[in-house]
Amino acid sequence: MHELVITGGRVALDDGWADCDIGIDEGRISAIGPSLQGRSAIDASRRWVLPGGIDAHCHLDQPVWGGARNADDFSSGSISAAFGGTTCIIPFGMPGPDMTTVSALERAMGCAAGRSVVDYGLHAVVTQATGPDVEVQLAGLKEQGIASVKLFMTYAGFAVDDDLFLTVLDVARRLGFVVMVHAENDAAIRRTRQKLIDLGRTEMRYHTVAHSEIMEREATHRALALAEMTGARLTIVHVSSIQSAEEVMRARRRGVDVAAETCPQYVFLGAADLDRPPVDAVRFVFSPPPRSPLSRQHLWQALAEGGIDIWSSDHSPYFFADKVGSANRPGFTTTISGVPGLETRLPLLFSEGLLTGRLTLTRYLDLTARRAAVIYGLDHCKGRIAVGLDADLVLWDPTRSWRLGHAELHSRVDFTPYEGMEITGKPITVLVRGTQVIADEKLQAAPGFGCFVARRPSDPASAKLPVEDSTPWLDR
Repeated sequence: MHELVITGGRVALDDGWADCDIGIDEGRISAIGPSLQGRSAIDASRRWVLPGGIDAHCHLDQPVWGGARNADDFSSGSISAAFGGTTCIIPFGMPGPDMTTVSALERAMGCAAGRSVVDYGLHAVVTQATGPDVEVQLAGLKEQGIASVKLFMTYAGFAVDDDLFLTVLDVARRLGFVVMVHAENDAAIRRTRQKLIDLGRTEMRYHTVAHSEIMEREATHRALALAEMTGARLTIVHVSSIQSAEEVMRARRRGVDVAAETCPQYVFLGAADLDRPPVDAVRFVFSPPPRSPLSRQHLWQALAEGGIDIWSSDHSPYFFADKVGSANRPGFTTTISGVPGLETRLPLLFSEGLLTGRLTLTRYLDLTARRAAVIYGLDHCKGRIAVGLDADLVLWDPTRSWRLGHAELHSRVDFTPYEGMEITGKPITVLVRGTQVIADEKLQAAPGFGCFVARRPSDPASAKLPVEDSTPWLDR
């Protein structure tokens, strides 16, 4: 007799769909099979039961940069995630000015404690202000359950030079960390931005020129070359274009240990969305920016064929008024970059990927939870429906048609870039560790139910060899 049984659902298992029950005890999946008995039960008839999503790239309750605060903290952000079928999030310990990596993580831990309704981890972030003891700081964080670190190649106050980049890659390889990289060429962006300003070309559409695909491609190539030199594991985050996606594939063929992530805004939105009246176009400003139809088509293909590993939101929650700012005529130089997406991430892919047949069930499961769990050290407890793992489960109504709009969503952000989009499929009931956080589309859990999850780094012995251990004189 199980504590709880999910009965009658169509269940997404590793090897395909199954009509079976799921037994849950002490927050974990204890049995999968027919006719299970439980002291309580949830009827999943006419529902699809999928693993809870893992959003491995989102921003919550960060220090103020550019004069604007995040609209979402760990409470509102995690509630929004849960309503979207996500049961685990990994935001960043983003540093404020002159913060070390450790102090930024301590701040984020304090912001998260007692607030999240879903489980969470945290990524470390290294900047030029981190200090000379990078290895000491990251080694200490490893003991606290951190297994990843992010580097920026652009943004004042965040961008690292190649010396620090290489240092972090060497340290990460020794510790078993994965290094996440925002790949855009900072000097090229600054150069092109100033030339556009000098030419009077500050309309919103020029955001796509200031952050052109060339700048993303060059930085992606350089990041991958540095990873190849050091043998470190890398994730290129928010791959937006065919050019950067092709760089990833070329690096894989050379043996680089690299994962690629993309986000809904890069397949559902495009550069033409910025060629609108300024106050409308503000809703589509994020970095890297939306791209061409060719890039969007290529990303769909990469999602289907495995060129992209992870589907994340890059949820960057700012109020609309903060994004617009005080300029009389908003332009790309005055607008804050970033759009919300925690709650819409999975419904968009479920509707337009899984239901349409663009994606197989295997690819959908890989993109939404399974690969993120492996890459970021959560696969010992999350990412799949399997005996022994956390009972993080989502009951979807695959027939529900609904219209996306910020009034229907639960983030504090007062807009969505997908306003008015009609989709099919909706999370109805969401369980985290066997407890209903959402039941029949109503919030049940109180802030603080979600727990910090310690993640496991990879075995350093499995890392690629650094260039100093190569023996080119033996090549044949």
